[in-house]
Amino acid sequence: MMGARGVACVVAIAAGPLGCMTGAQTIEQDLAYQRFQRCSQWPTIVLLRINTDGRVIVTGRETEQYQFLACMAEQAREQQKSKPDLVVPVPIVNPIPR
Repeated sequence: MMGARGVACVVAIAAGPLGCMTGAQTIEQDLAYQRFQRCSQWPTIVLLRINTDGRVIVTGRETEQYQFLACMAEQAREQQKSKPDLVVPVPIVNPIPR
């Protein structure tokens, strides 16, 4: 299992090139990364970044997009069971050209 420092490194690597690294991640980003980790079994789905509001942005093939989005929605519902006020933005999947 990856610790908080490992998560921070992944988020920093994903967000660093875009100039939006603030030095610390938000709770929303931590939870989003947990959701992504549980839904990372599709080989063409690649994490690009996690916004500070918890929106996950990935690239992937259309054939895996719907399964990934369904998994992310299920994981969001699971997290909302223990955090009823949690607002989870819908992930964005940027298609990989054929």
